[in-house]
Order: sequence, then C-alpha cells, then structure tokens
Amino acid sequence: MHRSRVVAFVSAGMPAPKKRDHPLARRQLYLNYGALSLATMLKATGVETMLVHGEHRAPTDIAHELLAAGALPSSLPVMVSIPSFYALPWAQEFCRIVRLVDPAARIVVGGRWVVGPDVEWLRAKLPEADILVPGLGEPVIASLLTDAPDLRRLAAPTPDFTLDYTLVTDHLRYQPSVETSRGCGMGCAFCEERDIRLEKLRAPERIVNAMSEVQAQYGGGEIRPYLQASMFAPNAQWSAAFAAATAERGLRIAWRTESRVDALLPAAIEQLAQAGLKVLDLGLETASPTQILRMSKSKQPDRYLARASELLAACRTHGVYAKVNVLLYAGETASTLDETRRWLDDHASAISGVSVGPVVAYGPPRIAKMLLDDWEKAGASAVDPVSADATGITQVHLSRDFDAEAAEAASLELSRRYMDADDYFRLKSFSYYPRSYTRADFDQDVAGSDPSRLPFRRGA
Repeated sequence: MHRSRVVAFVSAGMPAPKKRDHPLARRQLYLNYGALSLATMLKATGVETMLVHGEHRAPTDIAHELLAAGALPSSLPVMVSIPSFYALPWAQEFCRIVRLVDPAARIVVGGRWVVGPDVEWLRAKLPEADILVPGLGEPVIASLLTDAPDLRRLAAPTPDFTLDYTLVTDHLRYQPSVETSRGCGMGCAFCEERDIRLEKLRAPERIVNAMSEVQAQYGGGEIRPYLQASMFAPNAQWSAAFAAATAERGLRIAWRTESRVDALLPAAIEQLAQAGLKVLDLGLETASPTQILRMSKSKQPDRYLARASELLAACRTHGVYAKVNVLLYAGETASTLDETRRWLDDHASAISGVSVGPVVAYGPPRIAKMLLDDWEKAGASAVDPVSADATGITQVHLSRDFDAEAAEAASLELSRRYMDADDYFRLKSFSYYPRSYTRADFDQDVAGSDPSRLPFRRGA
C-alpha cells in the first residue's frame, strides 16, 4: 500500500449545531485556528500539511475527501482536533472510519478543552486514538511525528507568525482569524480560562502585518477577520498605536473581537474604530447584581454595570456594532431575569444584537460534578446526571422558576426582543457565514426554517 507523507489535520465537525438546529445554524463556519497554527508550523519545517473542517458534513465524506487528495493512507499521523464536546460524537465516528480504512494509521487527537480535563475518560471514548494530547500543541507538535511523542502540558505564548490559510481546504469560504493574545484569568465561575493568566497583547505592528499577509492569501479581496482573544483588553496607548499602524500601512480591514464589558476601556473605542473595529462581542452575561456575584463576574456589581453602560455608549458613538452575550445562570429567577431585561431595555439603542443561552456544565463526570455541586447551592440541578459520562455535556435546570425547557424559551424570547432578521444577518455574515453567502441566500434559509427555533424576529 502506497503511503503519502502528508499530515492531514481534521477539525471535528458536529452532527448538529450546538444550540438550535435550523438551516441558518448549519451555514455557520468555525475556522479552527488552533489546528491551523500547528499545520502552519509543520509546513515551515518542510512537512506537507492540510486542514479539513468537518462542519456538519458526514465523517465518511471527510474520509473520502482525504483519500481522494492522497492524504490517506499516510506514513505520518492523522491529526484530529476536537474543538468542543459537541464535536465528540463526530470525532468518534471519524476515528472508527479511519481505522477501518487504514488499520495501520496513527491517529493523534488534540483539543485542549476536550482532551485536557480527563484524558483517561476520553481514552475510553476514543479507543481508536493512538495518542491523546491534553494541552497546547505548539510546544510538542514536531515530536508527535516521531516514535517518542512529548505529551507534557507546556505553556505556549500566542504564535508570532502568520497562519497559512492556503492550507485550509476551500479556505476562501472562511473568514480568517488573527490571534492577538491568550488567557483571561478573571475568575468567572463558568469559564474554562478563569485561572489562565492573561497574556500581553501582540505588538500592534505585528498584528497589522499579519492582517495584511492574510489578506494577500485571499487574493487581496475583502476579509473580515476575528481578532481572537479570550479577553481583548488593550489600553489607550496600544489602541492609538494600532490605529497609527493601520493608517501608516493603508490597511482598510473591518474586524471583530470579543471582550468583557468591564475590561475594555471606553476611551480606547474611538482609536480601535479608526483601526477597523466594527463588531464587538461583549460578555455582559447578566445585569442582575445577584447573578453577577454568583458568576464571580465582579465583587462590585454596580461598578460593573456602570462600566458596561459607558462602553456601550462609546460603541454607539463610534459606530461599533455591540453584540451582547447573556447567560442564564444557576439560580436564575423571574426576578433576576427581569433585572437583566430592564437593563438591556435601557441600553437597547446601543445594542446591535443579543446572544442568549442557559448555562451548561461541560466536561467529564469529575469536572461536571464540581460545577454542579456549586450550582446546586443556588437551586440548580442536572437534567440528566449521567449525561456527563456519556457526552461531556450536562444540561441544567436553573431553578424552580426555570427548568431547562423554560430557560430555553426565555433565552429565545430575550434574544428576539433585541434582534430582528437584519441585525442577525449583519452580525453572522460578518464573521461566521461563508464569504459568498448573500442576503438572498439568508432569506431563502429563513423561509425554510422553523420560526420557533430562530433567535430573531422575522419582521423589523
């Protein structure tokens, strides 16, 4: 059997969208920039690499694609990246198929949020995998091609090189990402990066260079990159330098990023907008003082909400679309949700959209139990206590006021209150829909969707 010398990276897809299954959700593309970082690193050493995204396609289709491309069978590993627990069933099926197609294949599985919490639990779920990599892949990627892989969990700063998007199959469909920093460390009770220290932002000039280089990989066409950071929190000096660097380079690229409402300084928004910031995802999560404290978002809820108000006002002034994230949390009641609703009503003129959903316990039993034990003190309970072992995903009844079904209904109602079809398309098409996806495509998908599943109003 002829074996290639190609390392195929496969970003595991999902059998169905993780929130609500409808045609619009199935259109969304999530580029796995972590896997692309590893593929880019290996290419720089002379290894031929490629990256395929599973999306919502069948695992058999991806396996056939790799066979047709000559990437299977290979004398080098098949690298499977699992970006979330929702992708685990897809990865399980894909690994079984690869093992059937090529019994001698070496399957390496990574994805820090899925592999890292409990390697032995995952090993039982993926018996076909030869190697499970629990941490960041950059420090150990070269060793994974050898007979003596290094599986230590080593720290890795944000890569200071430009990702090679031409390694992504059909890369022109995807909006690119430019990683700016890693970590957060703000201690939010529900966050996987609560204890990972925030890294210093990359230099403004380096990010501008990376954006320009990525645009060249797209043939100089329009791109709308996501500046990836768990918490994008530049100070005024950095923001001014970034604006100056984009102006000096003549760079006219609209971009998107995310931050906390109390981490990004309102004074920085003007400079960031001049540098191209157009969409800002803001982790408000709640406007209820009780829930702010429960989430460990802040020890001073009034100050937290005041800073959120100032930031939203700055976004409105400087033409930045603010998409606010809201999390219905353990102990949520009609009263606490009403506090959030009233706050959002007061700030509706500065909000371009709202993303709402109930909290979920992610992780195998050992991890989920720690979360659920804490949430139970607030009156929450697991919908299915054994689901953590089966899937790594545990849905939650939030309180007596909101069981899981009621929490989902309240999430949709709140989202529709502040977002119509125009708002939704504007936000999703900016970063998540295929670059060729038009408003006519969107309208057709809306017409074919169950209105009860859509998080926006059909009319204006």
